[in-house]
Amino acid sequence: MDISYLKEFIVLAEAGNFWEASERLYINQSTLSKHIKSLENELGASLFDRSTRRVKLTRYGSTLLPFAQSIVRSEIACRTKFEQIRNQEKGILSIGSIPDLVQYGISEVLRKFHSANPSVEYRITEADPKELTGFLKEGKCDLIFQRETKREFERNFMSDQEIERIPWCQDHLVAVIAKSHPLAREASLSLKALKDEKLLMIKEGSLMYDICTEVCHAAGFTPQIFSTSHSVACLLDEVSAGDGIALLMDRHIVQPSFAQGEARLPWVSVPLMPLTTTQISICYRKDGDLSSGERKFIHYLAAETDLPRTSLSGQS
Repeated sequence: MDISYLKEFIVLAEAGNFWEASERLYINQSTLSKHIKSLENELGASLFDRSTRRVKLTRYGSTLLPFAQSIVRSEIACRTKFEQIRNQEKGILSIGSIPDLVQYGISEVLRKFHSANPSVEYRITEADPKELTGFLKEGKCDLIFQRETKREFERNFMSDQEIERIPWCQDHLVAVIAKSHPLAREASLSLKALKDEKLLMIKEGSLMYDICTEVCHAAGFTPQIFSTSHSVACLLDEVSAGDGIALLMDRHIVQPSFAQGEARLPWVSVPLMPLTTTQISICYRKDGDLSSGERKFIHYLAAETDLPRTSLSGQS
């Protein structure tokens, strides 16, 4: 049974018509039809009811679908594991990271590490913290730069039996406000002061979105979310245009050394009270042998870097 045909079968089952499925698969409809027919001939059963414009799964097709999905998932997992082994044999270090590598000093430390260890190649995958732990556990990444809330970090640092954490840095929640806004003159703000403001946040489903909505609810109000985006730059652009107040971490808005000076920025960041802190940590699995690249990187971090890596322990 051709796995590629099973993938096409799954897409067609989801799309419900040959035209949309062929568009998703970047093949023409006649080719897709031939492949599905070949699969049906091999299985000796019709998989789709083609009597209407939209195709529907037959009883046989509905029976095949979960098996096809399982086979495809297993194939992807197998390929991922093979790629991991190849990378280990080649000495390639696979690193997962929260976005905004420059602002968190991650780009800088990777450049310095590579300069000190030119034989170690590395690859970077940016993702939301909700995905990164899965990447680490599934072997898609050798180590990750992970964000956790203060409470999660303290609990996991003491009790997690699977993952080792090296504290890297901390940040805290701020309101990013256009300079023309009356609240921009405040030295700090209570979250309750934002109750009637239009708020801008990182996209739904992200850890940042969850953190921001949770602290608003804890302050006794439901946030008026005007806009969300995966891009910090887009949110800052909306702030500059006066569309609302962005809830971000203070390191999100650190200006790179090559950027314009702070005086030219059309917005200010104001700390929010009570302080909401998150911890950025370098994480790797405790079980199994570390690759040579992992060992070199972890040793380099311990011995060579002078970036702030203090624990949250004992802080309020």
